[in-house]
Amino acid sequence: MNDISNENADVQPQSPLIGRGRESARLGELLSTTRAGRGAALVVRGEARIGKTFLVDHVAHAAVDHRVVRIRAAATEAGLPYSALHLLCLAMIDDLARLRPHHREALEAAVGLRADRVPDRLRLGVALVRLFGLAAADRPLLCVVDDMQWLDESSAQVLAFAARRLGGAPVALLLAGRGDRFGGLPDLVLAGLRHEDARALFGHALMVSMDRAVVERIVAEARGNPVALLESAARSHSADLAGGYGVAAPADVETPAPITVPVQARLLLVLAAAEPLGDPALLWRAAAHLGLPASAAEQLESDGLISFGQWVRFRDSSSRSFVYWAASAVERRQVHGALAAATDRRTDYDRYRWHLAKALVAPDDAVGDAVMYSARAAQDRGGRAALAAFLDLAASCATDPRKRTERAIRAAYAYHAIGATDAALRLLNSVEQGKVDAADQARLTRLRARARLDANRDRAAVTQLLSAAEDLERSEPRAARQAYLEALGAAIFTGRLDVVDEALARLSACPSSKRFDRLLDGVAVRWTHGYAAAVEPLKLALKTIDSDHQHDPRTRLLACLVAADLWDDDSWHELTGNLLRRARMAGTRAVLPYVLTHRALAEIHAGRFATAESLVNEATVTYKALGYQPFSRAAVLLAAYRGQEHPALSITGNPYRRDEGISVTTARYARAVLANGLGRYPEAVAATRHAIEHDDLELQGWALVELVEGAVRSDDLDTATAAFDRLSERTCLSGTDWALGLESRSRALLQDGDGAESLYRDAIERLSRTRGKVELARAQLVYGEWLRRRGRRVDARVPLVAAHRSFTEMGAEAFAGRANRELLATGERARRRAGEPPGLLTSQERRIAALAGDGRTNVDIGSMLSISPRTVEYHLHKVFAKLGISSRTELHLVLGETGESRTRGPEFDASLTPNGL
Repeated sequence: MNDISNENADVQPQSPLIGRGRESARLGELLSTTRAGRGAALVVRGEARIGKTFLVDHVAHAAVDHRVVRIRAAATEAGLPYSALHLLCLAMIDDLARLRPHHREALEAAVGLRADRVPDRLRLGVALVRLFGLAAADRPLLCVVDDMQWLDESSAQVLAFAARRLGGAPVALLLAGRGDRFGGLPDLVLAGLRHEDARALFGHALMVSMDRAVVERIVAEARGNPVALLESAARSHSADLAGGYGVAAPADVETPAPITVPVQARLLLVLAAAEPLGDPALLWRAAAHLGLPASAAEQLESDGLISFGQWVRFRDSSSRSFVYWAASAVERRQVHGALAAATDRRTDYDRYRWHLAKALVAPDDAVGDAVMYSARAAQDRGGRAALAAFLDLAASCATDPRKRTERAIRAAYAYHAIGATDAALRLLNSVEQGKVDAADQARLTRLRARARLDANRDRAAVTQLLSAAEDLERSEPRAARQAYLEALGAAIFTGRLDVVDEALARLSACPSSKRFDRLLDGVAVRWTHGYAAAVEPLKLALKTIDSDHQHDPRTRLLACLVAADLWDDDSWHELTGNLLRRARMAGTRAVLPYVLTHRALAEIHAGRFATAESLVNEATVTYKALGYQPFSRAAVLLAAYRGQEHPALSITGNPYRRDEGISVTTARYARAVLANGLGRYPEAVAATRHAIEHDDLELQGWALVELVEGAVRSDDLDTATAAFDRLSERTCLSGTDWALGLESRSRALLQDGDGAESLYRDAIERLSRTRGKVELARAQLVYGEWLRRRGRRVDARVPLVAAHRSFTEMGAEAFAGRANRELLATGERARRRAGEPPGLLTSQERRIAALAGDGRTNVDIGSMLSISPRTVEYHLHKVFAKLGISSRTELHLVLGETGESRTRGPEFDASLTPNGL
């Protein structure tokens, strides 16, 4: 197979920094300088779209222990004196207010906040240095100025003055943009990537199969520009690109100026645009068929439109697209006919037939059959996008209405799989305008329902899926079985219990396909007879799942739910990882967000929150690119573990109804996790009490664990015992270390005597053998809490320190705060390791905390600081999470421990900051 695929298309986030190791290290040195208490400036310069923003974003994201101030200069303000300085002052307005009067007044006059004469730039430079020093008084400051080429001259001079005087304060000034505005300052010049690095970056971002020759041409045409490479990778799913056979439609950017060249040169340019390989030998053979002389290339090269060498390269990929789609239909048919004549039909029969079909004026059954015969070979080269395009092309070539309909429907399904919804709907509409039989109508209904479900999780679409499956049962029993499976998964996902029961009943009557039968049978038993009866059939199903890579990934998503429901984290990890790799390789973007979500949940379980966040972000971007409504199932749980309120947590509903869908179940479970992390235990009980009544798939067992902990801590032992009884029924049957570790931890919480210790130790031992780093840290936390409450303060410190370290590394701030409170109660302070983010308070939070620690009410504080009491409450909640406390009565104990001096209130003297001038 002559294709390129992303061999590293695993669960790790994409990185636009491939080939930028030296540059990343240089930026890392900048942060190391400020962490050591010194200041430094660096200018990142390079041509447009060379990747400056990626690097700046990278360093800003890495500066977790810094205060980050970032502004962007604008071309429209380049002629306004001190306009950029005005943005800086607004970004540090609290610090500006605390400057010494003569420094503050100088800056305020320059930026229009004071009606005084603007001082000279030397005084302004001194004042800016003082402002930077004050802003960095609590923690290092990273100040980023993007698009420095648009800085007004006055601001640029003041910044240049300040940049040379940062040595005594932990301030990093990073200036990024084009040109050479700051000569003499240390700089980092970005050049294009080497070809090998460019190929690696493109392959990493591509995530689909594509012909190696086409990849090499795209990489060469990008000329090492990482932004161009990433944009080309983003368009790799385009229906027009067809996996590398066609030319993607121009991006939604400003239309280039029309190209004015002689007729022969124009036709040569269109020919080069239609030839996807950039092969000069093939191009000139085709040019000969059109009678185009080599001299036709001279003006094209002299105008910089195209170059001829190892590859035929356009100025950029957008130029290629514009040239091809700006050509007339007659011109495109001409060049495709010439390319067909020039292509070796023995070695490249798929490309030959592609060009031959593209050259047709009228349908031709022989050509259509040949294209149809080549579709699978095209898929080997260009993935699902190529398959869809070949099926579409074969349909357009057919004169037989039956053939045309059959191929169009298959093409529509393939287009939907890659997320090309418009192309799929175009074909569906064209088919429905003609005569379709009952089977075709059922397939069309199924695809439209699938599209509705993917776009907005419309519960009515589940009924349509079931209806389509019923219609298919009469004409295509094997297809009906898969349709019923799809309806079953959708019904479980959306909470349509009526459809679940009917789909299971229908499936039992369908002919067996010998594939996924054990999984289906296990799910049916699980639904009709409960967890206990289904455990063994489902365990066997997970061990014997067919590895056929062409099976519908939607059914494998059901297996992921089952693995999590059985607490089988090895199978869960393997299933989600393999499914994600296959979805990326096949380019099935329609299902990719669901797969990413499942994998993100597994990564949260493993304590790899950064990877989970990257997967969540990728899912969100994919949803938006497809025009679908983003679904935050993994995002809401990730936020909960980080101690953050997520909008989805506001989802409400009748807690005793089961037909509300997995979004509501997830929100309740996440609410319980957040509440247990923050020590709001009654809230955790309220969120998960319904778990005792029902036995839903996947999250139900997890919710029971949260319910036991919340109820025990709320002294609601009846609820805790009932929840534990339900939990232990499941965990004993599961028998995995994950399940039995959670059982021991939960049983220990209910124990009041010395027998609890052996249970805690058993939980820690079992969970340490699993991938569940979050659950292990939680076991260490509750064990430490138990030891501390038993008066064994010294013994308690060992598991508490381990738990605090794990939670901090993960970013589980709520549980880290809970562990820190317990450590403080033992007389031990959680020690911060080198490079660990300190979590210090902002200036506003510090002022509010100081006033609250003095006993002021929210109304008093709001009146003093001119903010609302609700805003005060919001800031105090963040203060409690950062400092690991639960009430304002602990503020006076913790502020001193964390170095957050209460003397730094509104009357703080700026002269106490370092590097004073």
